[in-house]
Amino acid sequence: MRMSGDDRWARLEDDEAVRAAAERLDQFSSFPSEKLARERYLASLDPGPGDRVLEVGAGTGDISLDIARRVAPDGAVTALDPSAGLLRHAREHARRDGLEDRIETVVGDARALPWTEARFDRAFDHWVLLHVDSPAAVIEELKRVVRPGGRIVCVEVDWETLVVHPGDPRVTRRVVRANVERQLDGRMGRQLASLLRGCGFSDVEVVPIVDVESEAASPGWLEFLETRIPVAEEAGVSRRALEKWWGGIRAAAARGDYFFSLTQFAVSASVPAHS
Repeated sequence: MRMSGDDRWARLEDDEAVRAAAERLDQFSSFPSEKLARERYLASLDPGPGDRVLEVGAGTGDISLDIARRVAPDGAVTALDPSAGLLRHAREHARRDGLEDRIETVVGDARALPWTEARFDRAFDHWVLLHVDSPAAVIEELKRVVRPGGRIVCVEVDWETLVVHPGDPRVTRRVVRANVERQLDGRMGRQLASLLRGCGFSDVEVVPIVDVESEAASPGWLEFLETRIPVAEEAGVSRRALEKWWGGIRAAAARGDYFFSLTQFAVSASVPAHS
């Protein structure tokens, strides 16, 4: 189930699109900075043995697998995603790690969850709300299916926090802007706490997580930056300016004078007892 206005991540229909998305998600999960970030946002979720946990927008299931390990031996994880193709990868990963009995995969839309009230103890999403046209509907659904007193954690990036050194700041700003506008709402991170409060959650807490990369030897955000070149060119930045910008960054990385950072926000909240 999909709704109008969703961006490309909600429209993964053909095999090639699924394959490319799965590769991108698996690559992102392997970034050293993202591995550190995951420890922090799962600490906010704090899943424990026996918990029933829902992840929406689970993709290839790497985060669901981490949660499944934390809720063992009696807990369970439900991984929901609109893409049946990505969930096939999630099941393969679960079998690989011997966790297939602890993870259920469900094709569906987070704005219309197929469960009754108070089904789960905790719920989680990572970089989902920036891709949908009605993020409040997702939050309301999470509130509905998590028991009173239960906890949710939403993690969203704010693409305007992207920082890179070196590079002409004027070109960097245009590259960042092109990337922000490529998302349905690339500034979701800054809105998340207000969104949860507005949906009636209590105990809203914000943990800023800054992904930092300063060594080209470890693959990660440097490779991601290169993929933004055609995005920026499509948005009107000249190829000549982009080639000069990227050449300077690559040269700096080779000599150890490169820096990248990006901030995502893990916002946790409790479902009020009166819900």
